[in-house]
Amino acid sequence: MPSNVLPQPGDSDTRRIKRSRVLSFVLLAVAAVVFSLRPEVFGDPQAQPWHALLHVWRIVLGVGLMVAALGVQIAVGLRWRQALRRGAEQEPSTRGTPPGNQAPGDR
Repeated sequence: MPSNVLPQPGDSDTRRIKRSRVLSFVLLAVAAVVFSLRPEVFGDPQAQPWHALLHVWRIVLGVGLMVAALGVQIAVGLRWRQALRRGAEQEPSTRGTPPGNQAPGDR
């Protein structure tokens, strides 16, 4: 069974990953605040016809923020994976060659 070993991210990748985690956390925190909004805070539900819309829009906005947080993580992961793939294509492949001197001319 082959094992996949991923290299550690570089400095710029580490910063990007850290920023994406902070952004995702902020988006989830805002979503939690939006979900916690109660329409009763904004006045009497019987006197304001838009009261029911506030119920619907806070749910839609909260779910949208959660999806955005997930999208940030997916986008950063895909970008890092593409960078790994590009780096692997640029390095010469050494599979199937024995370790040690690669060419007799370098002795």
